[in-house]
This record gives sequence, C-alpha cells and structure tokens, in this order.
Amino acid sequence: MSNVTKLTPVTGKAAPSQLPRPLEKVRDSYLKLVCAYLSDMLDGADDALYDLAEKETDSERERYFEAMRELRIQRAGLETGFRQSLGNQFQNLKKQPETPSALDTPVDLESLSLVNEDELETSVALDNMARRARNGCDEQMRVLTHRMEYLLEGKVSLSEKNNPLEPRQLVSAFNEGLEKLDIDIKARLIVLKLFEREVMAETGFMVSEANKVLIDAGVLPDMKSAPIAPARKPGSRSLGRSAEPGENATLGGGQMNDQMFGLLQELLVTMRGMQGGVAPSGGGAGNAAAVNAPMAVMQNGVPYLNGAPVANPASVHQVSSDDLLGVLNRLQRVERSLDEQDGERVTLKEDLSEMLDTEHGEAIHALDQADDDVINLVSMLFDFILDDDGLPSDIKALLGRLQIPLLKVAITDKSFFSNDNHEARQLLNMLARAGCQWDPQQGIQDDLYQRINQAVHRIIDDFEDDASLFSSLLQEFQQFFDGQKSRSEKVEQRVREAEEGKARAEQARHEVVAVLDKRMAGRKLPDVVVRLLRQGWQQVLYLTWLREGDDSSEWQQQVKVVDAVVWSVLEHRDQAALEKLKALSPKLLKTLHAGLVRISYDEAETRQLLVSFRDVHQQLLKGLQTERVAVAPEVVAEPEPEKASLPENHFLVKKASQLAPGQWIELLEGNEPRRAKLAANIRSGVKLVFTNRRGIKVQEFSAYSLAVALHEGTAKLIEEGALFDRALEAVIGDLRKMQAGMQH
Repeated sequence: MSNVTKLTPVTGKAAPSQLPRPLEKVRDSYLKLVCAYLSDMLDGADDALYDLAEKETDSERERYFEAMRELRIQRAGLETGFRQSLGNQFQNLKKQPETPSALDTPVDLESLSLVNEDELETSVALDNMARRARNGCDEQMRVLTHRMEYLLEGKVSLSEKNNPLEPRQLVSAFNEGLEKLDIDIKARLIVLKLFEREVMAETGFMVSEANKVLIDAGVLPDMKSAPIAPARKPGSRSLGRSAEPGENATLGGGQMNDQMFGLLQELLVTMRGMQGGVAPSGGGAGNAAAVNAPMAVMQNGVPYLNGAPVANPASVHQVSSDDLLGVLNRLQRVERSLDEQDGERVTLKEDLSEMLDTEHGEAIHALDQADDDVINLVSMLFDFILDDDGLPSDIKALLGRLQIPLLKVAITDKSFFSNDNHEARQLLNMLARAGCQWDPQQGIQDDLYQRINQAVHRIIDDFEDDASLFSSLLQEFQQFFDGQKSRSEKVEQRVREAEEGKARAEQARHEVVAVLDKRMAGRKLPDVVVRLLRQGWQQVLYLTWLREGDDSSEWQQQVKVVDAVVWSVLEHRDQAALEKLKALSPKLLKTLHAGLVRISYDEAETRQLLVSFRDVHQQLLKGLQTERVAVAPEVVAEPEPEKASLPENHFLVKKASQLAPGQWIELLEGNEPRRAKLAANIRSGVKLVFTNRRGIKVQEFSAYSLAVALHEGTAKLIEEGALFDRALEAVIGDLRKMQAGMQH
C-alpha cells in the first residue's frame, strides 16, 4: 500500500485581495499626488524651522536645529513609511471592520495607550487637522465614498475609520512616521502644522481627482458635484499667484469697453430730454440741483438745454474733453475748500458751471454728449457709495472726495466702466474693503483710518493724468493691509482654537455625564462605586472622548467598564451570577487600575477606591448585604434659555447658523457702532465668536441670539463685495427701472 501524504493549506499566507481596477487607478493617482505634496513640504521644512529658530532664545533654538537634522536623516524612511501606510490602507479596503463585542463580554483595557499631556496635545491637534480638512471636502468625499462602495458591491461600508482617502487616515499615516523621529513635542507640532498647510490643504483637490478617475472609468458618471481646484501643483512652492496684468485684457479693452459704455449710454438716453439730463439716483435735493445746473449738451453738433435746442447757438460756449479735464484739475486743487457745510451737498455740475463762468464769463456751457454721460454715471455711482450702509460715515466722507479724480479717469478711459482690473477701480474697492473693517470707536487716529486718509489725499494732491499713481498706491496699501491681516489672523487663530477647544471640552463633559447618569441615576449603589465612577473613571472617559471620539473602540471599551462595574455590585442571587462575579472581579480591578494609572490619577486615592471596591465584591460573594446610597443625576450647569422673541425656524436663525468665518457685522448698541468679524462658527451656530480688526475677541453669540439682534436692528451684516461693482450694478438696475417706467 502506497503512502499518501495529505496536503493542508498554509495559514496566514493568503494571496492579497485584489481591488477593482478603477480603485487601483485611484490608489496609484492618490499615492502619487500625496507623496509629491509631502516631498514639497519636506523640501521647505528646513527653511520654516530655521526661521522659527532665529526668533528663539539660545536654549530654545537647539530643539529646532535637532528637528531639522532628524528630518534630514530620517526623510527617506518617513516618506517610504508614509507611502506604505497609505498603501496598506488601500490593501485592507475589502476587509469589513470588526464589530464591537456585546455589552456582557468581559472587558480588556490593556490595549489603551498611556495618556499624558504631550500625547493629548498631539492627539487634539491631529483631530482638529482632520476635521478642518474634512469640512473643506465634505460633498466630494460623500460622492467618492458612494462610488467606492458601489465598486466594492456594497460588501464594505466605508467611513472615516477605513476609507484610505479620508483626511483622518492621511493624518494618521503621517503621524505614525513622525512618532518614530526623535523630536520634542513643540517641534513635532510645528512639523504637523507644516503638513496641514502644505499637504492637508490639498485634500479637497486630491479627492476631486479621485472622483475624476472614477468618472473617467465610467463609475456613476452622472453624479454631479463641483470639483475642487488645487491651491498649487506638486513641485510648486508658491501657494498662489496673482493674475498677471495682461491676463484679462480681453475683458477690458477694445470692443468690450465700447459695448459696455454704449449699453450705459442706451440706458441714459431714455432720460435725456427730461429737463436737460439724468437725475442722480440718490434722489431729493441732488436731483433738483442737477436739473437747475445751466449746462447744455451737444447732440449731433446741436446744443440742447433742458431737452430742447438752444434758441441762440452763438451764445453757447462748447467745452471740449480737454477743456473739461482742465477745469476738473482746477476743481480738484481747490477741493479742500468745497467740503460739505451743514450737511448740504453741492453737485459737481454746479461746481463746473461756476468754474466755467469764472473763467469764460457767464454763458451757456455745453458738454460733449459722452462727457455729460460720464459725469452723470460717476455722480450716480458716488450717490450709491455715499448711501452705502456698509461703510462708516467717516470713511464715506473720505471716499466721496475721490469723485473728481475718478471722473477724470472715466473721461479719458472708458474701460473704467467695464474693466474689473482697472487700477482706479481696484484701489477704490480696496479702500472701501478696508474701510468696512474700521471701527469708529477706534477713532480717526487709528492707523487704518490714517492710511486710507493718506491714500485719498495723495490722489487729490498728485493725480492729474498719470493713472500709474493708482497702481502704486494700490500696491502700497495692499502691502499695509495684508500685513495687518496677517497679524490679526494669527491672533484670530489662537482665539478660534481656544474657543473650539472649550466647546469640545464642554461637549465631552456633557457626553460623559450622560453616559454615567444613564447607568447610575435612579439606582442604589455602594458609595465607593459612585465615587469610583464619578470621580476617577469619569476623567478616563473624558480624556478618551477628547482624544478618540465617541465612535472609537477605546471609548466603547471604557463605557463597557462602567456597565461591568455597575453589574458587579448588583445583588446577585443565583449561583451562576456569583461565579461570573468571582471570575470578573480580579480582571475588573486590574482594568480599573490600569485606566486610572494612565491618566495619572492620585495613587493613594486609587488604592483606597480599589481596595474598598474589592471589599464590596467579597461581601457580595459571601452573601452579605452592602450599604448603598441612592444615585441622583449629576447636575450640569446649563446656559440660561434665551428669550424667545423669534421662532426657532425663522430664516434669520438659519442664516446666522450658516455664516462663514470672515463675515463682518456692525453692532449698534451704545453711542457708537462697533464692527466685528466672525472668527469661529462652532457646531453650526451653537457659538459664534467675533473679533475686532486686530483679532481680539469682542463678542459672542449663538445663532439664535444673533438672529434676534439682526431682527431687532441692534446688529446688521456688512456686505464686503467690491464696492464699485455693487454701485455699478445698482446704477444699471435703477436706470432699467426708470426705462421700464417710461415705457409703461
């Protein structure tokens, strides 16, 4: 009989699971992109750390130099490990995550990591990085997840825990390699910040690219969503580039300019013949002044006054564009003597007429049709600017003094009305944007007000016909404004992180109290158990919630410890329960001890609590009664309910809850209004934190309380869009309404 050898499979060496081909393409594209961004980040890390080292004292400087050396030495391993870690996440994609065990399963917390301040600080930083990146690509990520689950035939449910393209996995892969480096916590957090700025900032783009790969492969191509553009391409150290002067030339020159100005003239023509011209959009006294101004208009070589030809053309003094510019130059030089007195506004046409009378004698002065149209348009634009609620009155007074210089620009260059990149328009928009942020309470000696004032007076004093002055002033002011913005953003960031941390800590406290109350409140338990859970284990739960979140396996394990502790001190009657308690008691004591040691809970208190807890178990196993106390719910201080003057579903409540950071508001309480910027919108309007222009916290609302303030008029939202563009839209809208009214 021949020998037969039975072959048995070798365990632990199964062939790696194969991904669907489209997902392999996603993996290859994603790894290529993210590793390129990491390489760029490491290229610049030396410079960033060196700059920081230069600002430190000698004792602190060495830590940065050590970090620089460590990154150089370990760079290859860091990049390789990073790529391998992400690759492994893709390889494990087809494995369904293990489901948590049942509540009555014995708990083993030996796997919980040590909790110390450095680890907690790093963990919170990682969590915030992942959350910020996820918020920036939420829509694209949801679409991508759906496509991936479709390719996996619904056999795997993807989440932040197992989707390799989730920001949380990206952060985890990098931190895994970073932990192997010998650098201290301060330098590590700096490196993590660089990683967030250079790599995590591109998460949205990388997710968009993954969606594009799947669309090209025919995977649910009809699922539409807007792609996210990259802040920069791999290999480019610049995070952005401003447009070159000539890039949008096609929008600002030639035929387009003629068409835009022609459109505006067509809108104005309806109003010609109405007592000599177009009434400014501001209404009131300004209209009457415009009507009474003794200025004629040349139409096809014939002077018209108040809509009718002048009876004696010989008495008309025709004013050419060059003559008009000369008069405007002289008016500009004496502009300081033309300030408003007692609130009365002198119209530009009255000023022109008086100046022409002085220089050419009293006569009927006739402007070219195009020049008259430009004057009317610029007057209407400035009427809008001076009536804009978004600008403080002192800033409006400054910007109003630019009417003559900008009128000169518009007369010589009709692209002023159509070219978004025109220097004069950009400068006006920049000054208005900065002016929106000036708080009247800071006074006119404030540096921002003074810089706006200086720019306006430079134009009044120096501008004649060289528009390059606007360009140089724009560059100077932009540099000043960006410097202020950069400083305030650093302060804002600290405020934002502090407020987010406070809100997260408050949420953690509420969650922990809810977990304990659910299991303890209403029961009668031994006093030692109440103290053990409410004083000691409560801190273990709190730190775990902060570090890992309430969907983590660590949190679930530690909640099960609470269940086990409560069960263990119930009055057990049957033998099976007593046997289970006898087996569970030493494991439970060991688990509790390990958890309390990890959070550095007081050693003497830990020993006393655990000894007393063990004694309770011994008494129960002997069938003895134990002293018990009734457990009441723990009282958590709740904020006072807000006065309900609006329904919760009011549109203003929804609008306030959706405000994006950067939104400015004006607070009208007190004698002078204050201006503040939204620095943080925490948990969709639970807390709205506002800072002043320097980044210092000045006010805090909930979405509801801000909605009430908006409704009652004690606060208002400030529109920060380009001022000139908004004014032009308003003028065109007003002219179209007038035209429609005339036609009906």
